[in-house]
Amino acid sequence: MADRRRSGARRGGRGRRPTQRWGRVEAAMTRALGPFPLTPLGLVVLVASALAFFGYGLEKIDLVLLVIGAAGLGVGAMGLLATCLAALLSWLHHRRRSRGFAQKSSSAALNVECGYPVPTGFCLPRLRWLPFVDIRWRWLEPEAEVRVIAKRGELRESVIASRRGQVAAVTRELEVGDIFGLTQIRLRLREQRKVRFVPSVGKLERVDVIRGMAGGDDISHPEGPQDGELYDLRHYNPGDPIRFVLWKVFARTRQLVVRSPERALSPVRQTCAYLVAGAGDEPAAGAARLAVERGALGSEWVLGADGNGEDATRKDQAVDLLARSASVDHGAGGRGLGEFLTRRSLGGAGRAVVFVPGRPGPWLDAVIEQCGAAGRGGGRIEFVVGTDGIEPPKPRRWYQRLAVREPAAQIPPGATAPVTTVEVGEVVRALSSVGRVIVVDRAAGRVYGGGHLSALAQAQRAA
Repeated sequence: MADRRRSGARRGGRGRRPTQRWGRVEAAMTRALGPFPLTPLGLVVLVASALAFFGYGLEKIDLVLLVIGAAGLGVGAMGLLATCLAALLSWLHHRRRSRGFAQKSSSAALNVECGYPVPTGFCLPRLRWLPFVDIRWRWLEPEAEVRVIAKRGELRESVIASRRGQVAAVTRELEVGDIFGLTQIRLRLREQRKVRFVPSVGKLERVDVIRGMAGGDDISHPEGPQDGELYDLRHYNPGDPIRFVLWKVFARTRQLVVRSPERALSPVRQTCAYLVAGAGDEPAAGAARLAVERGALGSEWVLGADGNGEDATRKDQAVDLLARSASVDHGAGGRGLGEFLTRRSLGGAGRAVVFVPGRPGPWLDAVIEQCGAAGRGGGRIEFVVGTDGIEPPKPRRWYQRLAVREPAAQIPPGATAPVTTVEVGEVVRALSSVGRVIVVDRAAGRVYGGGHLSALAQAQRAA
């Protein structure tokens, strides 16, 4: 199975190379043709206006074409002059601003919470005294939605990020042109500035993660068993005495629960948490951030994530670690979980909380395999499945059902689309075999467990 995964990863790598190669070609063409001030429409209009003015207006004394050609050449010349001047002034303003930020680099760091507009402090002159000029820009690296607000003679920037991450520089593409679309100059502006996109917690107010328990010291006799009265409750397992089943609970909840002897217990002081990267992992990252900041993991905890060789034990370290995990290839999600559990010595008294995406992917098999080995060692593993809404699958028409294979949906890395009941049901059913599972809905701010998860698993089986 591991060989098939590696071969699939290699095939996926080959599939991405043409896209990456085309991206490099497009970037090279942008740098080469960006300063060229005429658009294809502007080039056609200027050539046609010149032909009408000189070829027909002056030579053949066609007054109508003479006026049309002169108007076209005049508008094109004014737009060309205004565009070149606006591009030059904007570039000079950015250059002066970049030098100022370089002198106070300590205050230039930018922290952005995904999903919310955050002003960055970047601005350009509005240039209202130049006619027909339109100035706009976008972020090339990292990816973020840019909103430009005109205020007090300036164009001020706010960004909305959809994907967590951390970069050391920002690359913008500035577009300066006229309102008629005849001229346009595209410049790339690079700013050395540390930017960190942290995952959003959405409407989640708390993530209830129950603290684990380990063997304690309160034993009645050193040679006696660590058992007491039949006070503890747990789910029925094959082989349990039928006389310990609580039939009243079964009649009310339709779940077999048995009584088990209580044990001398004490809370586990340290909790190990881990974030698995994959398609649609932003809700899981937001739940992990909320658990760290609200103290749901206890007083002593350690956090790991895919793509990071070191672990975090402080809140600031944890946020950096969550941001860096966005750079992990989705095909390699969950591969570092086994090493993390080994490094943190998850044993009989240990406990781990694993935050996973709500959409199945290559990470699911890797997590089940590595958590199964940790569970056989006696460790307790709990899973927090993050979603941005759960909706029923769209019904397929009769001619769609005749297809041999349904095409897989293309989900962008930072997409926050809701998952279907079939998708999250598959995740819940698979993870329930190796640990306890809860589902959190970041969009609605709700936590699901118990009967809700059983219904999701049944929906996945029915599909």
